[in-house]
Amino acid sequence: MTRAEHIRALQEEYARQRARNEADLERRTAQACALEPEIAQLRQESASLALKAMRSILNAQSIADRAQFAEDMKRRGRAINAEIRALLRKAGLSEDELEMRYRCDKCKDTGYVGDAPARFCDCFEMRLRLRQYEDGTMAGTQEQNFGTFDESRIPEADGQRQQLIKARNLCKAYADAFPDTDFKNLLLTGPGGLGKTFLLNCIFERVTTRGFSAVRITAFRMFEAMRQQHVGNDEKYQGFSELIEAPLLLIDDLGTEPMMRNITVEYLFTLLNERIAAKRHTVVATNLTPVQLNERYGERVASRLLDKGVCGAIQLKGKDLRKL
Repeated sequence: MTRAEHIRALQEEYARQRARNEADLERRTAQACALEPEIAQLRQESASLALKAMRSILNAQSIADRAQFAEDMKRRGRAINAEIRALLRKAGLSEDELEMRYRCDKCKDTGYVGDAPARFCDCFEMRLRLRQYEDGTMAGTQEQNFGTFDESRIPEADGQRQQLIKARNLCKAYADAFPDTDFKNLLLTGPGGLGKTFLLNCIFERVTTRGFSAVRITAFRMFEAMRQQHVGNDEKYQGFSELIEAPLLLIDDLGTEPMMRNITVEYLFTLLNERIAAKRHTVVATNLTPVQLNERYGERVASRLLDKGVCGAIQLKGKDLRKL
């Protein structure tokens, strides 16, 4: 499943949870009213109290009368609540028996927190990550994160260890500061086996653990999203749009995807250009050098990958760590 499909499935799950919450409240209310019938009468009075007070306020002859009606309504409301709590205690129930109960008090089971633009609640992000772990979308982050960085495995010769530690620190600072980073984008370059994918996964794990949304994708899967967008057989397909709109997009192994006319270069340019224009964050890992990037994708794409105004570059050199 794509990230968007997981999100839609979770939103439906949260809607079902809210329905269960309401059904549970109705059940508890019916039980309480059966034990103490006066509770039902008090709740009915409480429901009509505001309407009665509003009518009195509208018919009031003076500001002082309006204020008095409003105060009388508040006083009677507090008294009703106190009477209901006393009856609940008498019935052997808790005082909050008639209050809505949520799985997550922070978002009240909506999945969202904060004012506009709202963001996913921590509970939603946790469940989203779990779903992605289960289907393999986030495979590797349990083993590849900043906590598992082992500098003892890196050769000291030619400064490779210090170079990778410096790269680790830069990536960690980027992930910890997201979305308020010095550079919107990061470009990790160098031959295979030097830790680019590891660092990319570390950034992804740290940012998502902090509660932010991110999409990690291989260059081949990115190409598939481009190809499906170009073919356009499915009107509901939004895979390429998800890549454009992701708050943080991480692309691994750029340069290994197929080169298809009218698709690869054109859609990659659109993807990078749209994300830069929208000030969204992008992290790219590639074995290609700046010269090779220019040769493969052309100046328009290369200039956006290498733009020093929006992109911080980390170049890795040394021995292949997978062969040590």
